[in-house]
Amino acid sequence: FKEVESFLMTESYPVVLKPTESAGSDGVKLCHTFEDAKQHFEKLMKSQLVNGGECPSVLCQEFLKGDEYVIDHVSRDGVHKTVMLWVYDKRKANGGDFVYFGMKPVDPTTEEAKILINYVRRTLDILGIKHGPSHGEVMMTSEGPCLVEMNCRAHGGDGCWRPLALALTGGYSQVEGAAASFVDPKSFKKIPDRPPYPFKAAGQNVMLVSYSKGKVKSTPGYEVLRMLPSCVHMDGLVSPGAEVDYTQDLITCIGQMIVMHPDHEIVKRDIEFIRLMEQINGFFVYESQAADLVKPDDFVRRHGTKNHKRVFSSDGPHLIRIMSNDRPELRGPLVKRMTTMDSSKEAVVIVDPYSTGALIADEVMKRGFSVIALWTQGIPPEVKQHTPVSCGKMDYLAQVDAKDDLMATSEAVYKAAGMKKIVACFAGGDTGVILSDKLSEKIKVRTNGTKVVNRSDKVVQQDIIRKHGLRSLRQVRGEKFSDVEEFLTTEPFPVVLKPSDGAIGAKLCHSMDEAKEHFELLMKSQEQAGVATPGILCQEFLNGSEYVVDHVSRDGEHKTTMVWVYDKGTCNGAPFVYFGTKPLDSESPEAKILIPYIRGVLDALEIANGATSAEVMMTPNGPCLIAMNIRAHGDDGNWRPLAVALTGGYSQVDLTVDSYLDKQKFSTIPSVYPSPFKAAGQEVYLVSKGRGTVRSTPGFEVIKELQSFVYLETGVHPGSSVDFTVDLFSALGCVVLMHPDPKVVNSDIKKIREMENKNEIIEYEAQVTYLK
Repeated sequence: FKEVESFLMTESYPVVLKPTESAGSDGVKLCHTFEDAKQHFEKLMKSQLVNGGECPSVLCQEFLKGDEYVIDHVSRDGVHKTVMLWVYDKRKANGGDFVYFGMKPVDPTTEEAKILINYVRRTLDILGIKHGPSHGEVMMTSEGPCLVEMNCRAHGGDGCWRPLALALTGGYSQVEGAAASFVDPKSFKKIPDRPPYPFKAAGQNVMLVSYSKGKVKSTPGYEVLRMLPSCVHMDGLVSPGAEVDYTQDLITCIGQMIVMHPDHEIVKRDIEFIRLMEQINGFFVYESQAADLVKPDDFVRRHGTKNHKRVFSSDGPHLIRIMSNDRPELRGPLVKRMTTMDSSKEAVVIVDPYSTGALIADEVMKRGFSVIALWTQGIPPEVKQHTPVSCGKMDYLAQVDAKDDLMATSEAVYKAAGMKKIVACFAGGDTGVILSDKLSEKIKVRTNGTKVVNRSDKVVQQDIIRKHGLRSLRQVRGEKFSDVEEFLTTEPFPVVLKPSDGAIGAKLCHSMDEAKEHFELLMKSQEQAGVATPGILCQEFLNGSEYVVDHVSRDGEHKTTMVWVYDKGTCNGAPFVYFGTKPLDSESPEAKILIPYIRGVLDALEIANGATSAEVMMTPNGPCLIAMNIRAHGDDGNWRPLAVALTGGYSQVDLTVDSYLDKQKFSTIPSVYPSPFKAAGQEVYLVSKGRGTVRSTPGFEVIKELQSFVYLETGVHPGSSVDFTVDLFSALGCVVLMHPDPKVVNSDIKKIREMENKNEIIEYEAQVTYLK
């Protein structure tokens, strides 16, 4: 290593390291740091010694930028004849800078081709190569051609290019020319000085690129490619049972093929079809994998346990949250609305005020009321501390931990209130629903009561609405696999399996074996965690568009504050990637079906007061409830500025406060939010199409300068590890956009998607890369 150390310390990085004597391009690497280079040097030397190299050594070279060409010759007695020129089709893909998409024949009559041919022939003369085939690799740099290496042999690749070369030239290739150069001088003389042009046919080498990963079950796409009119040859294909990853270099490509046809348009059309097959992941059927079904509004999305990772954060609970400071319309005045008494003498109890619950608590305090934060037993400290960025420090009158019984809890709350009158009690988050119903009923303030036992339980919800004649999920709960086996035998796959007490561990299972394995895994994890009533819920899988319907109610009067639809699609080989959450026009046919259905669910569950956020799937047979969350829409209330702009002045946050503390204001809000919207906007989830260690995040700075930018949340920062987005856990973050002009919003969304496709949001640390 000492022999190359000086070079590596003075040469600009990246640099190329490769074996001095190598069959082809084995071990050729692009190294971006001195440490990378030293490590690869030692690896190459070790591998050569193990393989018995006669004179092992490593070549360290400058990295040349430019188009990469291959110039093939045959020579006899110093007469050189160019039999073909090729250029590599290299592009950025999947976060890789040098992904090979193919190798194309080059018009030999162009000025660039003439320069390359003359350069390579001079190189042959200088090297004293007078006879036989040669295969020169040349980079056309900004300063002209530069030899990468001269291979004193024929073009490799098992000669699969030979039929194409024969068709292009009209009858010869380097194979025939090489033989003639040694044994048939007459035939050699007949070979032209350079290939004829125009070519006699059309074609090229096509490298197959993977945009997905998984274990291959079958390869139907290969059979489709073999039927293309221009298909001549395929090799390097992936077999069933193999593991496929995203293509970032030649090592991870999924095969190659030669396409050739007399008609140029047919070749062009077939290549376009191949690229389409790549984009839709049409080559493989993968072994089914259980998929996380966490939604953007799920509690675990932001507040995981020690066994569950957070979304948008690669290494813990610390999120980067940025609110625009340049939008005056986002800064509303302090609104103080009074009850019949002086609000300064009144207190509101909010049970578990985290996420949007904290935002509601902040709104209550802005109106002059004192807030007592009542925390249920067992809630993690990080959840207590998690508040939306727009809230700042929460100035609670008191924070009280729930006691072992309701009487003791109510006494603790009254003690915290002191001389103030408690005028309302409601839940700030999912975990506070049961206690808030019990406590509000006991202290005789507005309440949903306890007549419906455990109404927040998703199983109970489905049973109740089914009895009221509303479409519900087919499901069964069990503690032993035999309890659910009959259901799984009759229910079409895929099915959803999840713990009956929450969303953590929810999976989409595609077979009986997979369902049984996941059932046993979930039961074991619940037993180890000491869950009081362990059980697994097996549910039908609903196909359709997924909506969130937000309401606020007072004394049984329901007001729809917004309907949202999730923008989901396939990406990176995954079927359910979230791209955003969009507001739905209240006059749309979907909204007119969804809103009455959800109000029927609210009545069936006897939810008469407060905020709710219903998850519902619009199936071919109509809407079907997934879950009724008896609290405000989550997501830290990041959507609030957007909702205020869309409605022209209110959101679920302030209307929730009105429903408990301002009857008059509540009565002025329309039953359904206005149509058309007063502005445009949506929440956008940032999708990664690359992987690596983050060096910087230039895309975030661009996003913050967009005209419609309101809010950015991400856990990605320099040093984070980022992978391809296949679910919410692997998203880069979320952005809220809002503007009076829909064209501005659409333009900004387009800009974000362009940055995603070009991998311009994240700049990665340089990685050691296979060059060939």
